[in-house]
Amino acid sequence: MTQPALIAAAVSTVLWIFAGTIAKKISSDLGGRTVSLIYATFSLLPILIIVYLVGDYSISAYSTFLSAAAGLFLGAGFILGFKALQTEKLASVSALAEIQPAFLVLLSIVVLNESISILQAASIAIIFAGALLIITTEKLRININLLPALLSFISWSIYWTIMVYAVTSAGTFALPIFISRLAGVPLIAIYFVYGIAANGERGGHGLRSILSNPCFAIPIILTLIASFADAVGDTIFGITIGSNVLALGAALIALQPMAVSFLGFALYRDRMTRIQLLGFIIMVAGAFSLSIL
Repeated sequence: MTQPALIAAAVSTVLWIFAGTIAKKISSDLGGRTVSLIYATFSLLPILIIVYLVGDYSISAYSTFLSAAAGLFLGAGFILGFKALQTEKLASVSALAEIQPAFLVLLSIVVLNESISILQAASIAIIFAGALLIITTEKLRININLLPALLSFISWSIYWTIMVYAVTSAGTFALPIFISRLAGVPLIAIYFVYGIAANGERGGHGLRSILSNPCFAIPIILTLIASFADAVGDTIFGITIGSNVLALGAALIALQPMAVSFLGFALYRDRMTRIQLLGFIIMVAGAFSLSIL
């Protein structure tokens, strides 16, 4: 199981890097609300195909409940993440993903009543200090537009924590992930409808204008491609749950923020401020030390 699980973690990392890189363009072109809805809805298709190929359709009510509950945090993460990407630089947003290892450890303390060493606690403090620097402007003020990005990664940390229990309880990985995605769609749909009702199409584009304008064809296609990659990445990563390489797989995925930030610079000419770059370096150092302690 070790080799397939490691391969699954590596493939998931590549797919998430690909989807994360595209996410900036589609958020800027279509708006966060619209992208969230298209992204989450279309992602059901590839996972449903994987569920069919796996062929395991049995799941307990407990696992179903956990999967659905996790889906709410997944949906919230989509809403917050795409909202941040609509206005903020990809490099800055993706750098904040390094907070996930620290938050996962904190969740293990609260949920599992686990204890941590002084060095682990120091690593977590370093990660949060780095995150604070990333959301700080050169004028030493908090950039509130980056707060949704920070909250999105925290929400996704909660999602994966719950999904570990859901997948382990179900004994299969594809169906719980499909249920979680399905549960997140109504939340995103409510957010979309409320946004249109309250603000019209300000801050983004509505479905009517998108479908009637051929200029949006490429962003829509990119959204579908990114959604497909993200959904397949999530499902494949489910293979590592319950294996003895989950921690190693998670460490491998911790490389994702660095890769996406670099691609953000290469493709979108994103540049971090000196304060943000310092914060990113601090977060990477904290995440690395946390993974080896």
